Amino acid sequence: MALVGDHNAIHRDLDAARVRFPDARDIIVPGGLVQTRISALFGTEFPGDGTLGLTFSPERLRRPLYPGDELVVTLEVARLIRGGIVEMQIGIADPQGNRVSEATAKVVPPDAAYRAWWEANIGG
Repeated sequence: MALVGDHNAIHRDLDAARVRFPDARDIIVPGGLVQTRISALFGTEFPGDGTLGLTFSPERLRRPLYPGDELVVTLEVARLIRGGIVEMQIGIADPQGNRVSEATAKVVPPDAAYRAWWEANIGG
């Protein structure tokens, strides 16, 4: 998994994955890849383009994830902090609603000047 720099054999070899997780149906997706995809939501969906990520504190995944697994990610504003920082609570579940993990993140949403630039140059 060159993308996240995790060369653990369970991420590339089914036999290794099954030694660690006997019921594994495939190789194990690196947790860092899941975190990266969730972090991407901040800059593309909510709060949106121009968002700066400050922290991302994930809980350990409760079970292995496999290539092709679908996840439902919920983002909730937990609190507003001085300086425009927003603390987000992140829920990660499978499509049946079973919790897979949780995380907390702090982000700085784009300001009015950036949003105006974005609308004039990209979004409008």
